[in-house]
Formats: sequence, C-alpha cells, structure tokens
Amino acid sequence: MIRTMCFAIWAFSAFLLLGCEMLSIYSRGKVPGGARVLEILSSKPYRVGVLFVGWMWLGWHLFAR
Repeated sequence: MIRTMCFAIWAFSAFLLLGCEMLSIYSRGKVPGGARVLEILSSKPYRVGVLFVGWMWLGWHLFAR
C-alpha cells in the first residue's frame, strides 16, 4: 500500500514538472522553465546555500526513510 502511494506521488510530481515545462514552452517565454528557475535561484552565493540546504532537507525526509 505504501509503496504504491510512493509511486503515485512520484508519478504526480513527474507529470507536474512536465506540465510546467510544457507551459513554459507554449507561453513563449512568459513563464520561466525549470532551467531558468534554477539559474535565478543559483545566481547569488547565499541562494546556492539555501538551495543546497533545502535539497538536503528534502533528501533526508523523502529518500533516506
């Protein structure tokens, strides 16, 4: 049951990311894509630190359990 739920959450996340990328393609630059969002987030050194700590937190709570 829990394994199926985890797969459903991963599939939903993948479809959500794919939908956001498709929206950025079809909006002709009005909505930033994933690469542009990461570029904005990593443009300053303190933002890279926040991104890294957030990724560590996410990894601990989702992948390490």
